[in-house]
Amino acid sequence: MGQRPHVTIHYLRNMISARMEKVETADTTSQRTITMNNDSTLNDASGHSAEGAMSTSSSFSSLTPLAGPAAALPSASPPVASTTPTAAQATAAAGGGTTRSQKPPANTPGSISGPSTATAAQLAKLREANAKYKNLLKLAKERIQEQEGVLEERRFLLRLTDSIHNIAPSLNFSTIVEAKRLGNQLQEANQLIDKLQSSVGRSALPGNTNAANDAETTIVRVCQRIKDEIDESEGDGDEIGNVDESYEIWALIEYETDSLDNDAPSPLSSRRYKQWKKFTNELALLDYIRRDTGEPLSLPPYSLSPDQSAKIAEDAKKAVASISEEFRRFRVRAEVAKKQADATVRALQSNSVQSTRMRIEGQDIESELAQAKTDHAKLAALRSEMAEQEARWKESYDLLLAENDKLKSSGAEALLAAQWRHRYEACLKEKEDAMTNLEMEREKVMELQENRRKMDAGKYENKYRDLKESFRLYRKKAKEIFLAQQQGETGFMPSLHDSGAEGAKISYLKNLMVNYLGSEASVREHMEPAIATVLNFTQDDLEKIKKSKGQSDSWW
Repeated sequence: MGQRPHVTIHYLRNMISARMEKVETADTTSQRTITMNNDSTLNDASGHSAEGAMSTSSSFSSLTPLAGPAAALPSASPPVASTTPTAAQATAAAGGGTTRSQKPPANTPGSISGPSTATAAQLAKLREANAKYKNLLKLAKERIQEQEGVLEERRFLLRLTDSIHNIAPSLNFSTIVEAKRLGNQLQEANQLIDKLQSSVGRSALPGNTNAANDAETTIVRVCQRIKDEIDESEGDGDEIGNVDESYEIWALIEYETDSLDNDAPSPLSSRRYKQWKKFTNELALLDYIRRDTGEPLSLPPYSLSPDQSAKIAEDAKKAVASISEEFRRFRVRAEVAKKQADATVRALQSNSVQSTRMRIEGQDIESELAQAKTDHAKLAALRSEMAEQEARWKESYDLLLAENDKLKSSGAEALLAAQWRHRYEACLKEKEDAMTNLEMEREKVMELQENRRKMDAGKYENKYRDLKESFRLYRKKAKEIFLAQQQGETGFMPSLHDSGAEGAKISYLKNLMVNYLGSEASVREHMEPAIATVLNFTQDDLEKIKKSKGQSDSWW
């Protein structure tokens, strides 16, 4: 049953395709036929004026090809010759004209009969062309009607297909349970019918007619009872009671005989047997089974009659057929939904593969962009560091300037002025170099940003290397400046020893120590080289101080 919907849908699709091909073929044939007939008719109409002066034989020969397209038409339209008797009359008239032209009357000139014959032939041709036009219109109308019928059939098939696909089955658990219940009732009814038939067959045996003798048998129990409507056309003498009701009761009663002979073939010799009895009403049944002594008999509930069982069986079959059809539609709908879901899953998988491929291709660009952002962050940190260093230099310069003002009062104005001028020039030069490097780095950053927008992601590595090389050169140049400054300070200080001004030296050292002890850690770092120079620290002394300070960022 599961393959039937597919076969039906496939058959409908094939039928629709065949109908569409038939419509297209009919359209092509109709257009081709109409075109051929129109061309032939136009050619005939265009040659009417040229053939006006020809003879009767030429007019007959010109009529022969006109019948060709009409004869080639399909059998749906009648032949042209059968629908245009005017052409034959015109031909006959043309023949008469030819005879008259060969033998003109005595009182009529020969030059007059020729034009009249040509005019009659031309009129015959025009009439025949008119008849052909009518036939063509009739043929076109028939073709259009046929195409409309085919299109209407195709629309019906399409609507039928849509209705098959759009039927929403209403199957649920309760419907399935109801179908099972009806099926069980059908089986029970069939079993009951079989039992009734077998019981009726046994009761119809000849030996059972006088089996229920009250003097010889005893009623054991009522096995089954059935209420059935009375059929007035039939008469039965086996009923008990008066016919005063619209129904009758059949009871299957089990009897017990007094005989103990179990070897006899007659049912009377058996110990127990069952027999059907008919009663007109329930009172008659109760009176029949009444016991004067002992426990009274209990009546079982009414069973279904054969008609009722057959009706229930028929209803059950209809319900099963309906549920089977609904289940078939449900399977078709489920298969369609499954195919749509599979198509959706395939589309999602293809989209996922494409997005994954695009994401993999974009990972390189994202990594390079992240590296460029990191470089930019490092450059920003370098700028902030340079700004902080410039602030420290300015603060040191202010402190040294204040110290210079204090040292001027001690008598070493010229020496301090030269020393601080040298330091100022060195710091100014370093500042200018730093500003120059900052401008260069800024220009490089701007150029890097401009090139990043224009160039591909593969060039970020080269830009990073260039920036790293520029930073290395900057550090090297700053180190050279610092070493040059240190060498200039160490080369300038020996003149202090050669001068022999011990008082100025002690005063200078005193001021340095006072300022050193009262200054902050950042200022002490700038004052430590001057103290080491004045006190002539050796390299061992410097190493010892460095070890004692540990891993500090001092000037040495």
